Amino acid sequence: MRKLSVSEWCCAVRFNKNNDSIMTDLGTPFVVLPNSKRYWCADPFLFQKDDHYFVFFEAYDRLKRKGVLGYRQITEHTVGDIHIICESTSHLSYPFIYEADGNLYIVPESNMSGELYRFKCLSFPNHWEKEKVLMHERLVDSTFFSHNQEQYCFSTTVDDELLFDRLDLFYCVNGEWVPCPRNPVKRDLSSARGAGKCFEQDGVWYRPSQDCSDGYGCALCLNAMDKIDSNEYLEHCVKRLQPVEIKTNTGVAYQGIHTYNRLNHVEVIDLKTPPELHILNLVGGFWKRVRNKIK
Repeated sequence: MRKLSVSEWCCAVRFNKNNDSIMTDLGTPFVVLPNSKRYWCADPFLFQKDDHYFVFFEAYDRLKRKGVLGYRQITEHTVGDIHIICESTSHLSYPFIYEADGNLYIVPESNMSGELYRFKCLSFPNHWEKEKVLMHERLVDSTFFSHNQEQYCFSTTVDDELLFDRLDLFYCVNGEWVPCPRNPVKRDLSSARGAGKCFEQDGVWYRPSQDCSDGYGCALCLNAMDKIDSNEYLEHCVKRLQPVEIKTNTGVAYQGIHTYNRLNHVEVIDLKTPPELHILNLVGGFWKRVRNKIK
């Protein structure tokens, strides 16, 4: 049975009354948001509508064996149900949510389609439609950032070896995304791949990234941004966080962490669970093999 057990991911949240962040406060525990029977969740992003907070995330469908996009509403004391909002024929994850020109968008990781595209919100929070292809590239964990009235996109180009050890930078010119001439601007398996929105603390901008040097999502890096323009990007890692350092309300020994986001006094992360046996994983795997044989 041990061979049939697999590790999954879950999201966790905390409301920090002191407006601190994971940079300075590791004592306040995160509350783990329980997965459902059908979905486990990862890549959490925060959005505030009026006085309400929502977590958007990858919801991995154990039956369909792929990621779709979902959300749940949260308060300091309650957790809403999982609602599915976006699905494609291929895997979706990392729902980078942002507002621009009075509209709300999500740019998911959709590298299996060969495109980076965005969904536009028609009616919050449940109705979205695919609106525009941004780049015809295989990119993962694309993270947008505005600085000095310029628009940038951090991403990782998928190569044949699937190492995810590179960081690429793109900048926007008249609505088109142009690659930085020095791409990749960074090659480092321990701190290249994106892990959430850039955030500011005490006058310093930080870019969260994944440490994959000892396996996918083994730790989280917080990188201080030293320089960014259309020709160059420089950063240095100031904090590395392993899952063992993260306190939660469950006491579980989590095995990975690869996303961090904050909004006001709310923070979200994801955590890799110890291997478990889930019947829907077995059912989903069986039907996938059947479909492949039929094809």
